[in-house]
Amino acid sequence: MEKLSSALNSLDSLTKSYEIFVPSLNRKVKFKGLNTKQQKDAVKSALEKTSAGLSFSLLLNSILKENCQEKVEFLLTDRSYIAACLRVLSLSPIYGKDENKQDLTFVLTNNIPLPVELKTAEISEDNIKLTLSIPTFIRDSIVNIETKKKLLPLPDNDDLPKEVVGEIYINELVKYIDKLTIVDNGAVTDINFDELTVLQKVQLIEKLPLTVNTKLLDYINRVKLFERKYFTHNDNVVDVSVDPTLFTV
Repeated sequence: MEKLSSALNSLDSLTKSYEIFVPSLNRKVKFKGLNTKQQKDAVKSALEKTSAGLSFSLLLNSILKENCQEKVEFLLTDRSYIAACLRVLSLSPIYGKDENKQDLTFVLTNNIPLPVELKTAEISEDNIKLTLSIPTFIRDSIVNIETKKKLLPLPDNDDLPKEVVGEIYINELVKYIDKLTIVDNGAVTDINFDELTVLQKVQLIEKLPLTVNTKLLDYINRVKLFERKYFTHNDNVVDVSVDPTLFTV
């Protein structure tokens, strides 16, 4: 079907592109607008009750990489902001229903660079040191895929077993760790987390003293607190759920 193939190519090439600020790069990058298939896939991911959050995160990583017209490496802190900008430009700036409606046009001008000092960090306690960084989309997706595998055998409902909730929590933490350094009786052991499986990462992090884990959580919370700036308008933080509702009106 030559006409069909030609029409598909034409529709793809005619999709509007937009320049969107990428906080971790501190510059604008060109993205294609959202299409109907991407909206369909987002709505479909919402039907998976047990793993809906993971499915949408994986989908959103994929969509943003697919729509980006440059080969760049995104950080997790870029995701919510770029997704919201794409929604405003491709779909509608009006977000929410009835009295909760919000005009998100302001996000397009919240071009706030990610501070260099927030991209990486080191925390230590006695003879243990963690080298941390904001996860890339690649690292985030690797962990989410493994986490989702654990959820697949479970009933598709909203009630997750406590041990699964705990595992999801730990898996979120390992995303931020680059390296673990241990000094034991003068011997130094460096462990590169990117060379480990998710299970191996979890085994190590579960052995960390709570004092170290508290410092890790503090870094993650500082990163998430900074992300709120992208959704701050007139000194008020606008509540935007980065879930399938972001792709619907």
